[in-house]
Amino acid sequence: MGVDLLQIGSMRAQRAALDRLHASVMIADDSLRITYMNAAMWKMMREAEPDLVHEMSQFQVAKIIGSTIDIFHKNPNHQRSVLATLEKPHPTMFAVGKREFDILITPIMIRGRRNGFVVEWTDARQRIQNVDYSAQITAIGRVQAVIEFMPTGEILNANENFLRVLGYRLEEIRGKHHRMFVDPQQAAGQDYAAFWQQLAQGQYKAGEFPRVTKDGRQVWIQGSYNPVFDEQGKVMKVVKFSTDVTGRMHGVMQIGTALTALADGDVSRRIDEPLIPELDKLRVDFNRAGEYLNETMRSVGQAAVSVRTGSDEIRSASEDLSRRTEQQAASLEETAAALDEITSKVKRTAEGARHARDVVGNAKTDAEKSGDVVREAVKSMGGIEASSQQIGQIIGVIDEIAFQTNLLALNAGVEAARAGEAGRGFAVVAQEVRVLAQRSAEAAKEIKTLISESARQVAAGVNFVGEAGRALARIAGHVTEINTAIGEIAGSAQEQALGLDEVNTTVIQMDQVTQQNAAMVEQSTAASHSLAGEAAELARLMARFRIDDAAEATELSRKPPAATAAPAAASKTARGVVTFAARGRRASPPYVAASNKMAVAEEAWSEF
Repeated sequence: MGVDLLQIGSMRAQRAALDRLHASVMIADDSLRITYMNAAMWKMMREAEPDLVHEMSQFQVAKIIGSTIDIFHKNPNHQRSVLATLEKPHPTMFAVGKREFDILITPIMIRGRRNGFVVEWTDARQRIQNVDYSAQITAIGRVQAVIEFMPTGEILNANENFLRVLGYRLEEIRGKHHRMFVDPQQAAGQDYAAFWQQLAQGQYKAGEFPRVTKDGRQVWIQGSYNPVFDEQGKVMKVVKFSTDVTGRMHGVMQIGTALTALADGDVSRRIDEPLIPELDKLRVDFNRAGEYLNETMRSVGQAAVSVRTGSDEIRSASEDLSRRTEQQAASLEETAAALDEITSKVKRTAEGARHARDVVGNAKTDAEKSGDVVREAVKSMGGIEASSQQIGQIIGVIDEIAFQTNLLALNAGVEAARAGEAGRGFAVVAQEVRVLAQRSAEAAKEIKTLISESARQVAAGVNFVGEAGRALARIAGHVTEINTAIGEIAGSAQEQALGLDEVNTTVIQMDQVTQQNAAMVEQSTAASHSLAGEAAELARLMARFRIDDAAEATELSRKPPAATAAPAAASKTARGVVTFAARGRRASPPYVAASNKMAVAEEAWSEF
């Protein structure tokens, strides 16, 4: 827009034309006072007002008309000095806050005299973005391979990086289809056709793709296919940005092959070919790790052989110990039962001894009482003997009285006979008295005889009772000695019973501990069998690895001896039946090494 436009027509027509412009236009007079803004300018100012107010607190869009351009500047003197001598369009940039504007100031010249200014404002964001995008595209083009296609796959353009990687010149590929870079068999597939259909529909594609160079070599390109849309949103072309990653893919394949061999157990595999700098350290680290792993596996193999030998010895020793422990448990069990029975018998003996002691004590008491009774009997017999002697003496007196009576009766008979008839009655009485005296004398004689015999027997009885008393005294002495001995026996039996009870308790505890030891031995035996199985499994797993030591591999591959089943022993005790077995310990399942085979997998559209 120039000065000529403002000079054509009336001012009203000029402003009507300016209002229809998409450009944002402002007019200021020669004194730099703003006199006009078209509709696009008003819209721009209203959108920018928050940012302008943030930087210039007194700014108001409604007060722009009539204000000078000084409202947009912190140092207006500089702008005024520039505009004072301006005679041709002057481009500049105005930045305020987050806003950046491109400004074109054109002086209004009438008859060679400056009459005002037309200021055209443009939002600089789009220009800056375009400059940034252009710089980015230029930078990308310097480091990446760039090629452009029609949405149907025909080649439009390619930069030198792409041509150098594939070995073509631009005229050799322009206008031809993308399939010239792809293996023919893959290019004929449905996936390839679907790939370009999806790009034509605006779908983005990225990945690592194998490509065929002009001389038939295979290269790997990491890139992205980017659909470019027109203003109607239709794909007008496809731009591919890519990087040659053949060296990296070759290194990855080399490392993947080596890792596959490592996963298969070959720890002797090494990567001798140098790789690209980014991957060569990985190659060196892999080789160093392989060396370390080889040495480690050799040491593990030797340890596995030692463990297998040791586990076999432990298993054999555990089985022998288990058998001996079972025998010891059974013997100790029988000993405990026998001691228990002996303890019961000793307790019964002690109880019998205590009872005998009580009985003997009672017998001693009764013997002492019997001695007292015998002594009293001896005294009574002595009294009876004395009474018998007195009775004998009395009987003697009676006998003498009877003799004297008989003499008197005899004298009386003589006298009666002398008296004759007068003395006949007296003679009869005398005769009767004489008869009675004779009978009394005979009775007295018989009584005397009986009393003499009784006295003799009483004397004999006294002797016998005396002997019995002395015997009872001796019995009492012996019973006392027996009581003392039985008391000592009872005390000893009680002490023995207590001692045997303690021994029995100790033996029972020993039996329990032995039973527990037997259980632990069984567990140890089961664990040794499990260890032997695991050692055999370790040896089997180690045999899978190929190390650079044939002797080690031969020793590791040696078949281990067959492991005998761990016995489950049962031992019966006085308190019940205890069955010993391993407490649920099972051999770990064979470890299966995962084959982490690393390989470079092709993408679903790897033929592109």
